[in-house]
Amino acid sequence: MNGNEAINSGLSAEPLPSDATRSSAAEEIKSMMAEEMDRNPVAGTVVDRNCMHDRVRWTILERIMDGTYQPGERLKELTLAREFRVSQAPVREALRKLEAIGVVKSEPYRGARVRELSPTELRDAYQLRGILEQAATEFIPEFPDEAVQYLEQEYASMGVAVRNGDLQAMACHNRNFHRCIMERCQNQEILRAWKSLGICMRARLNIQRRVEQLPDAILSHQPIIDALRAGNLRHAGQLLREHSFGFVADLL
Repeated sequence: MNGNEAINSGLSAEPLPSDATRSSAAEEIKSMMAEEMDRNPVAGTVVDRNCMHDRVRWTILERIMDGTYQPGERLKELTLAREFRVSQAPVREALRKLEAIGVVKSEPYRGARVRELSPTELRDAYQLRGILEQAATEFIPEFPDEAVQYLEQEYASMGVAVRNGDLQAMACHNRNFHRCIMERCQNQEILRAWKSLGICMRARLNIQRRVEQLPDAILSHQPIIDALRAGNLRHAGQLLREHSFGFVADLL
């Protein structure tokens, strides 16, 4: 089955088992951890990797991304502390760091909850991504055949994920597709800004509201592949911008 056939079969199939979804989330968590270590080399030390609040933080984040914790759900410090067999201090620190990256919201006297991103925030993030991806193509000297083949594989995998109702896998394959392009950009500040958006995480937390748009959104990757295969990087940049802007055009 090719990518288009997978997409056209829609979302009617039963979702994959939860362990597959958790595996996709775990891959994304590992990627985010690697990016954090790139930004902060000290984070690679043995002491930091074993830091209690970091263990709690990454576990909570994985559960948010794989849907175990839903938007609006309360995260109780005492309950989490008992589960992880730690004091409430590491849990409190983990929640504070998750609040700093925008996935948790703390309210006085009400504790912490999984944060639901607003349509405005999601729209702004995707528009900025489109601008950055268009700019990135100005700093890509060439796009080799092996990279084009990788994009084709990820494109087909997106279609399979949508067919299976595995939204986490779809978000991760989509991230891999765009990341393959961005990592060939020779302007590191553009790449760093793009990574800071955490698009895969934002998409996974909000993608349910855009389910009806997924088939068209995935199909719009094919012209990007065609432009890159032809070596027309400027046109690919325009398509990348239109792709991101179009996905959230009607959010408001």
